[in-house]
Amino acid sequence: AAVAVGYLLATMPRLQGDSADDLPSWPMYTFGSMMGDVLVQSMKLMPPRFQIAAISTAYWQSEVLYALARLGIFDAIEAATFSISIAEGGTSAESGLTSCTVIAERLGELNADILCRYMRAGAGLGLLIMAPEDGRVHNPTELRFGLTAAGSLLRAVPGGMRDFALYMNEESRDAFRSAGTSSVLSGRSGFVEAFGEEHFAWHEHHSEMQQRFDAVMMSLTPVNVAPLLGDWKPPAANSTVCDIAGGQGHLLAKILQQFPETRGWVADQSSVVNRSSAFLKSRGLGDRGTAVAADLLAPMPQELVACDVFVLKLILHDWADAQTVAILRNIAQIARPGARLDMVDRVLGEGSAIEINDGWLQDLHMHANHGARERTLAEFQDVVLRAGLQSEVQPTRLRSAVWLLQIGL
Repeated sequence: AAVAVGYLLATMPRLQGDSADDLPSWPMYTFGSMMGDVLVQSMKLMPPRFQIAAISTAYWQSEVLYALARLGIFDAIEAATFSISIAEGGTSAESGLTSCTVIAERLGELNADILCRYMRAGAGLGLLIMAPEDGRVHNPTELRFGLTAAGSLLRAVPGGMRDFALYMNEESRDAFRSAGTSSVLSGRSGFVEAFGEEHFAWHEHHSEMQQRFDAVMMSLTPVNVAPLLGDWKPPAANSTVCDIAGGQGHLLAKILQQFPETRGWVADQSSVVNRSSAFLKSRGLGDRGTAVAADLLAPMPQELVACDVFVLKLILHDWADAQTVAILRNIAQIARPGARLDMVDRVLGEGSAIEINDGWLQDLHMHANHGARERTLAEFQDVVLRAGLQSEVQPTRLRSAVWLLQIGL
């Protein structure tokens, strides 16, 4: 039980909102990380045959999640049941649950027996509440279900994680498989091997998939915004903050709200600028935050000469070393003396055992999808030096899997 609690504490920032107030205290986070390390070590004590079996069949879980999300099961449950309040980790009264046969009928032409068995497996994964809890019925079609907090995130709602689940189990999964079977021979990204062109180029002319990818990025923003805001400050109270490749402007908006004397720019592709401007205005920040078109691999717009601090949040791991050096060089060329660059990224080999192990897998994910990589601290320092910057990278651990890496420009 202590190990399970520790794991939850260690990963708590990934489960909360995007405010610094949502973070656990540093002592609690440190304790959770220690308990998470115990969990990692205990997994290594599993008998070898069981260990191989567990790893080989891990995809069973993602396939159940994917099937339920793709079919719209979580939305259908919400539509078919009473509005019930579920305490975190708790269960609801059986009167608030819905028969899986009703869900099958609502969605049309679904095989009730197979659907109910998938929903039963989803309950085992903590995505659904099930009655009876032990699943002991004469026939799976007798089972009734409701949503857990995790299942609620898989509805088709803004800020949810349904798009993330679909993306990771469709094009991203295909790219990962191709990386391990073809990229190891060609050296190209798994995405190129699977789809014929690079990730961003392919999404440009697959508008539906691009919209989904944008939603994926939005759904992940709270995971990293809160840890940054919890332990980050601008150079001065009235600094101009520039979020490079900042998308819609969610991070910049949070910074401007937390530091009311700051002003800022969000720079991204021209196709995003109008949405960014509208988003900042919708937050009442149109007089302090401005959007500008920018291409990471081209000279930065002249407006950014006003920046006191440039922020690159989870951007550099999308790019191979040559492009990363070019991005850093472009920022350095527009920056005025005394400006600062703050990079928010994973640092391979640092943090808890869970974070280290997850980082190695994330590194392969970045290669598979972008032909890119996660980096060690030494590798970050190397690309900084190659960009012509002589500053030493100053790392700061955040209450998350990502780190704050700062350099003077």
